[in-house]
Amino acid sequence: MISRFIAKRVFQGMVVIFFLSILSFAIINAAPGDPATALYGPLADRLTTEERARINRNYGVDRPVTERYIKWTANMLKGDLGVSYLEGRKVTDILKERIPNTLMLFLNSIILILIFSLILGLKAGFNEGSLWDKFISGLSVIFYSIPSFWLALLFILIFSVQLGFLPSSGNKSISGEGGIIDTAKHLIMPVSVMVIAHVGAYARFIQEKVKEESNSHYVTAARSNGMEERKLMKGIIKNALVPFINYLGITIPGFFGGSVMIETVFSWPGLGMISVKAANSKDYPLLMGTIFITGVMVVLSIIITDILELSINPSLRKQVT
Repeated sequence: MISRFIAKRVFQGMVVIFFLSILSFAIINAAPGDPATALYGPLADRLTTEERARINRNYGVDRPVTERYIKWTANMLKGDLGVSYLEGRKVTDILKERIPNTLMLFLNSIILILIFSLILGLKAGFNEGSLWDKFISGLSVIFYSIPSFWLALLFILIFSVQLGFLPSSGNKSISGEGGIIDTAKHLIMPVSVMVIAHVGAYARFIQEKVKEESNSHYVTAARSNGMEERKLMKGIIKNALVPFINYLGITIPGFFGGSVMIETVFSWPGLGMISVKAANSKDYPLLMGTIFITGVMVVLSIIITDILELSINPSLRKQVT
């Protein structure tokens, strides 16, 4: 039954990706621009009508939108997402270079966010009314209110321009230094901005759920019957984590959306940065590829959170068994 639950979530994810591909393809093809504009930029105006028609014919954009979508879908199922107008390379090859960088940024950020959120949220939740509780509440509001792009620019100004401690862009030094330490230095600022932008909301959510569980009737009854405080805390944490994992799954799409801005500001060579570049240059095959792959990553992340919720939620396991 649990395998059926997972299979159902995977099927629902595939349906979401299918409709996402239709919507994205329709919007992109309705936007102004053509391969000639992507290839030649402002010089495209100098092309004759015949030259533009030949370029469009070579890239297949002279065909009806429905026919192009069917062809794109058929090729996508074979692992072919087309050829980038701007770079003249297969979109899949470009994405293979960018996906590891986005995953590196995402995984490091989400792990630190979860660690700090749990520490801060649980500490504040179990000390209701204390100075620590008020401090975490205020800190969460401040972190949540700071615009990410402003914080990113502030970090660059302080740590790169003024202090010179950290590199301001990219994922490796121009000198070709490379290595884990060099990559880690480039990761510090974008990951820090991602953590600050999200840890406040997540910590506050855990804080409130712990308070709700601590003040619930079953906890009061358990205390009056002499149950050990350690066992009570364990049960409270477990019950508070169930809605938190669900909340995490809901907010993951916004997490990926925010990473686009972070990657752009820090010139981090991931999917977010290349999607902005593709949109600005009207490189629609590459833009469609980044949208599709990002959608797949979001759906996979949500499925993983559903599985985590299933693993710690006995009532949910009973519903699917």
